Amino acid sequence: MQERDKEVEDMKEFMTILIGVRETLAEQSVKLDNALDVKHTADEAKDTANRADRRSQQNAKDIEDLEEDIKEKADQTDVERIIKEKDNWQRNLPSWVAVIISIIVFISQYITLGG
Repeated sequence: MQERDKEVEDMKEFMTILIGVRETLAEQSVKLDNALDVKHTADEAKDTANRADRRSQQNAKDIEDLEEDIKEKADQTDVERIIKEKDNWQRNLPSWVAVIISIIVFISQYITLGG
């Protein structure tokens, strides 16, 4: 009987150890799941950061291109000056036409008189 009690006692101790191992494995499994979740979140954050970096580089390139385009185009003062020059030319055109007609009429009198 004593041998049987010893076997039962050993079995209880073995089962206690197995339950402890099982609990420890369950805890480790939860920790592993948490670590994998953190890794997944970190990977998503890394992908987002990489996309943002690529977008930032593209934006910087676009800004440089726009600055180059702006340098090549006329600014507002140039546009105003060109408009004024055009307006002056259109305003003075009738005067120049009148002068040219007068010169033609003046020269034609000498041509007809001489001929």
